[in-house]
Amino acid sequence: MSLLILANDFPPSTGGIQRYLYGLAVALHHRGEEVVVITTEQPHAAEFDATSPVPTLRVPAARRFQAARNLADGAISYIHKGAHEEKVKAIIAANWWPDGYGAWLVRRRTGVPYVVIGHGREMVQTGVNLIKWLMQQLVIRGAAGGLANSHYSAQQLSRRGLPQKRIQVIYGGVDPTQFAAPTTPDELVRRKLAKDNQPILLTVSRLVRRKGHSQVMAALPQIAREIGPVKYIIVGSGPEEWRLRQLAREYSIDDCVQFLDEVDDRELSALYQTADVFVMPSRDLYGQPIEGLGLVYLEANLCGLPVVAGDTGGVSDAVVDGKTGLLVNPEDPAAIASAVVRLLSDSDLATQLGTAGRARVLAEFTWERVAAHCQMALADWGLTAGPPEVS
Repeated sequence: MSLLILANDFPPSTGGIQRYLYGLAVALHHRGEEVVVITTEQPHAAEFDATSPVPTLRVPAARRFQAARNLADGAISYIHKGAHEEKVKAIIAANWWPDGYGAWLVRRRTGVPYVVIGHGREMVQTGVNLIKWLMQQLVIRGAAGGLANSHYSAQQLSRRGLPQKRIQVIYGGVDPTQFAAPTTPDELVRRKLAKDNQPILLTVSRLVRRKGHSQVMAALPQIAREIGPVKYIIVGSGPEEWRLRQLAREYSIDDCVQFLDEVDDRELSALYQTADVFVMPSRDLYGQPIEGLGLVYLEANLCGLPVVAGDTGGVSDAVVDGKTGLLVNPEDPAAIASAVVRLLSDSDLATQLGTAGRARVLAEFTWERVAAHCQMALADWGLTAGPPEVS
């Protein structure tokens, strides 16, 4: 039995969806599925593919309808050439667009059914574009099932016409081995990042408005008044960097804020292990994606960090308010400051939330468990055989 994953966004390009898809593909492979990824050509792809355990076929990168057609052509060619050991049973489309439309084209040509992954944010971006809205209805209603990364994303799939019985929440996952204790002692990292043992706040995300970096900056003066100086580490790159640097100067906190745009896995693990609080108050902004889950919250919890998060979208599936972190109104810098101050002032609470968060991630959010849920959903919908037991 063979599964094809159609993914316009896939490593080595970076981002939450790319990490989600690679983690799912590898976990399915490790659980005995014959998985092949159809994705696009990009710089350094050959080096990445050579180290991946999952076979990956690259098609020319393109935009809009051509991107969907290229993915579809790659999948159809693979199916017709019989390059696989067993018949392709199903296609997993990474998004409803362009991957889902590509899968819809494949089904028309080959009869192979497809399922769509719902991440949440992409569901609400059709705006007033009637053609895009109609395409979304076509793709989602034509799917054999929908795999949602949160209950919020499941609601979005349902609102777009997919019956509840064909929707399964499988969540997102993390790899515990990726965030093992760093080889660099925490003390050395802390001395490099923070003076005089200052508390460290950490955000890891693309630098876009909806992630709430500016709200954290607006909260920093209040935090400093109540706690004393803190260090705010921002990991990531994106179009908001210039504006955020300007804000740091306007708030006179530029000596407290540090930007790190180039961080490898080992360094990221060290940062998670060393920080005191992970904070990312994602916001709902008109015309911008909504947080569907937030893998970084899970990564932070896995490393024992308490989390301060925006109460929006599917974040409440990733962060249990009062148990693994604190949910706040992301539009209220005072609320963000109060939550951070509470955690920095009460080390017992911070430890309790971080410890509970790590236990929850290990129990519910490993990639093996996500892949097992995916396999069970595919079997329930009659697309594949039942999965082996999850450990």
